[in-house]
Amino acid sequence: MPFQKSSASLRLTLGRPLINADINSPFFVPLGLLCIASPLVERGHDTLIVDLEYEHRIGQFNPGDDDWLQATCARLLESEPHLVGLTCLADTLPSCLLIGRHLKALRPDVTVVFGGPGTFGIFPGALNRFADCVDFVCRSEGELALAALVDAIADGLDPHAVPGFWSWRDGALVSPGPQPTTNLNLIPMPAYGLVPMHDYIVQSTPHIFDVHIGSGCTYSCKFCMTSTFWDRDFRIKDPAVILEELRFLKRTYGVTQFNFLHDNFGNNRRYLDEFLTYFAEHNDSFEWGCAIRPDNVNPELLRRMREAGCFNIFCGTDAGSEKILKAMLKMPSTKRTYQFFSSAQEEGLQFETNTIIGYPDEADDDLESALEVVFDAISYGASSSDLSVLQPLPGAVVTSEYRDRLEPLDIGQDGMGTFLPSDVRDLVEAERDVFTGFSFIQDGNRSYDFYVDVLRLARYFTRRYYHLLRFLKQVAGMTYVQVFDQLLKQSDRPIRDVLADIVSDLDGDAALAASELLTYEAMLVEFRGDEVEEELVNVYRQPIVDTAKPPFLKERLHVDVLSLISDPVELVWRADYLRPVFCVAFRPTEAEVATVRLTAVQATMFDALQPLSPEDRDRLVEHQPAGGVQNAARAVASICAQIDDSPDARPIAVVGGSSSTR
Repeated sequence: MPFQKSSASLRLTLGRPLINADINSPFFVPLGLLCIASPLVERGHDTLIVDLEYEHRIGQFNPGDDDWLQATCARLLESEPHLVGLTCLADTLPSCLLIGRHLKALRPDVTVVFGGPGTFGIFPGALNRFADCVDFVCRSEGELALAALVDAIADGLDPHAVPGFWSWRDGALVSPGPQPTTNLNLIPMPAYGLVPMHDYIVQSTPHIFDVHIGSGCTYSCKFCMTSTFWDRDFRIKDPAVILEELRFLKRTYGVTQFNFLHDNFGNNRRYLDEFLTYFAEHNDSFEWGCAIRPDNVNPELLRRMREAGCFNIFCGTDAGSEKILKAMLKMPSTKRTYQFFSSAQEEGLQFETNTIIGYPDEADDDLESALEVVFDAISYGASSSDLSVLQPLPGAVVTSEYRDRLEPLDIGQDGMGTFLPSDVRDLVEAERDVFTGFSFIQDGNRSYDFYVDVLRLARYFTRRYYHLLRFLKQVAGMTYVQVFDQLLKQSDRPIRDVLADIVSDLDGDAALAASELLTYEAMLVEFRGDEVEEELVNVYRQPIVDTAKPPFLKERLHVDVLSLISDPVELVWRADYLRPVFCVAFRPTEAEVATVRLTAVQATMFDALQPLSPEDRDRLVEHQPAGGVQNAARAVASICAQIDDSPDARPIAVVGGSSSTR
């Protein structure tokens, strides 16, 4: 049902400030702004979205430390708007405050509105300190609240009387109460046409179309402020409304694969049953992903999700030890987490995880348990298993409990990965009690810098030397923390060299097996490009295979490492693995590295056939006598042909499919 238009039309600019210091950081569509914009457009207001994060990615917005504020405000005021709305994250709120202050100085008649999760826990308490920066702060959902505010301004009514906002007037806080809960089914689809969506799809990380279907969570995890922000309410669109939007997006943008944006899609079992039943019957075109808690689903639900079109699930694992999980008010143990890993693998569902480290009172054995979850997820087939260092967000319970244990972080020139010019850093330093997200809870755990290093090493080892790390843990008896400590003590040396020293300290068969495994994995790393830092910044970045390297590499190993790593979940050493094998690694495609095992006869033939042209190999194979030798020759010729990029060839024994990520 269309909204009633206001008596006057206002010019509005909705802005996303620059977020990331590194353009290689993950990029996401500003879906919140698109959702906010749709009711405004429908009510007849001239609405413009200025996405400076996007403009920075494509080279249109390149501010410096001295002129970023002037450049940002000039861009936001370019269309001479009556109102500027800024979306705020915890990390970008200080920037937003300076932007708002400068906007008000340049154009006192412009109404400045803040919204987004970054305002939670800070306002309304700090509103008196920043009353010169912002006129209205949205309390929670903004789809209809901002539309009502704009209508009031357009119609000459008192905007301070509009529910859903905090404001400061005549030296006092003004708050007429929250906006009534919105029926999401009645809100028009996001205003996709306000941004170059085709280019956004290419820029986004990963390349997938996000669809906002609802918000909220009824749980009470102490590190999170989502449930409190949404008053522990679960809000979501009806399945039919979601499917209608997917069909529109397919018609408009040709997209058939989506990610459902919701804080906890599996939170409400009755809704999940309804959704899966409806999509299993009516969804014949689309694949979709979602975010869930591992204890919200069981094998039967995962099967139904796959049948209804689900292809990818984000699962927040959050911790590995029972002590930390209980401290978080998360789950009693990781039992359901591992059940989820196993069931997702059995159903062929792609999944990704995130685990938090640096929680208060986290001992080394708790950290070890967290790393076990991270690397075990990869062994079960996770496409990404990432870490995050606990950030004491304003409004989170853990922040309130440990406020006296907050240690300010040295945000430095790199701004912790966030775009933080010097004047923004100065504001953070001056208001440390407000911007708690720029601190670290130091209480019975290791230092913040240590956890950042662990995060980077974990990302590295999910893509390089993964099997060797697992061997050191499962066969050699070391812990992940011990390995990481040794690497960090020698951080000035290449990781491979330090790994070689660690391996050399082992005894007996374990030493030989680890040494040969290091050689094997180093061979795979040889194919990789040099964008290591970019991969560490952006966990979604797909590894690049260096096509300038030789088309194949061959190693003669004294240990059958391919059999050793054949079970990715549990590496078990057996004496009969002490046998020579020949391994050939090659590129079946530009983005993959595959590995095959050759017998001694095959290796001899490979050496003989590889220098020959495909035509000469074919003639030589045709003249081989019948029997095993001919079969071996044909198999090796197939490998040679695949190295030559023949589309019809197949390797004889690809181990684990693509080795491009491990």
